[in-house]
Amino acid sequence: MSSHILKLDNNFSKLLLIACVYPMGPAAIILMPMIVGGVIDSYGFTEQQAGTLASIEGMGLVIASLLSVLWVRKLPWRKILFLCLLLMASLNFLSASLTEYLPLLITRGLLGLIAGSLFAITVAALGDNTEPDKAFGIAQAIQGVLMFGGFVCAPYLVQAYGIAGLFYLFTGMSVVMMLSIFHFPEQEEEHANLSEKVQGDSHTLLIWLGLIASFIFCVNIFGIWAFIERIGQAAQLSSEDIGFGLGISQIFAIGGGIAAAVFSDRYGRALPLLTVLIGQILALWALVGQFSSLSFYLATGVFQALFVVGISYQMGIVAKLDIKGKFLVLMTAAQGLGAAFGPSITASLIREGNDYSGAIEFSMLACLLSILVFLFIEYRTQLLSGKAAIA
Repeated sequence: MSSHILKLDNNFSKLLLIACVYPMGPAAIILMPMIVGGVIDSYGFTEQQAGTLASIEGMGLVIASLLSVLWVRKLPWRKILFLCLLLMASLNFLSASLTEYLPLLITRGLLGLIAGSLFAITVAALGDNTEPDKAFGIAQAIQGVLMFGGFVCAPYLVQAYGIAGLFYLFTGMSVVMMLSIFHFPEQEEEHANLSEKVQGDSHTLLIWLGLIASFIFCVNIFGIWAFIERIGQAAQLSSEDIGFGLGISQIFAIGGGIAAAVFSDRYGRALPLLTVLIGQILALWALVGQFSSLSFYLATGVFQALFVVGISYQMGIVAKLDIKGKFLVLMTAAQGLGAAFGPSITASLIREGNDYSGAIEFSMLACLLSILVFLFIEYRTQLLSGKAAIA
């Protein structure tokens, strides 16, 4: 691929600001294990109802991401971000007062739509960077820091205020972020229209394969993650151990983001993707049946760290192929679709007696398939780049 492709080289301060706003999109989905556990324990929802609640927020993110293709390169980013954060603060505050299933389901679905719009802007801004692997790695690292704080605070908030405490946390996060978006980079110049010779059909096919593979990867991630707190309980771990383990997992996630940012594509993308494949399968295998608190800490930590590495490199692969910047925002739709279907699929695979082994085995298979597809995409990308260089 030609080196003259127009990508924006944001200065580091702008990159940090974008990376700080980025986690607001998937924040509720990442903290979903605490929400799922909270609505089951506090409101008496069934696991299937809780899974649907988790899925509807992801589905809203998907729909918003698909629609963002029509406007994300046209409308002013700062105004849209301010409106999104204002609505997110309002609807999260409203969620804190809802105890019935249907009203809460509708409210969380609307929040998914708004969060998806915010997420699309930050993804587009990060993808405009000249080193997308590094940009997404930094964003994932900052996300890990913020989500670690969320997991640490969550048990105390739930103990003091019930599940409403988590919704108050999201409200506060939105208000704080509203104060920062005035320095967010405004809608950048449109990507140059490149010739069909540069954007060939082979690249479009590879991008679509990447979207499908990222969907499968996120089915694996968010399906298991929505029930990770329940898996810990099934192994008879204490609530304190589970909360601590989920918090520690975010420290691992920070490390994964830093690793992606530091190494970028220095050693290619195949080796990091293979590491994700092997590490995640081992982590999932460790959660089958009974396990100790230490095993839970390590498994959830490795799982989260390699999720961050995987997403960073997947986004980087598609960003490099997506010359016009049209498809990258669809990655959030693909990932959101995985987040939407994952919890419901996982819930359907839970056997009687809180047996999660079938769900975990499915997650391993989904991880294997998705990474193999991305390895194929990377191989084809290198092959096409080599042929272009020779030409």
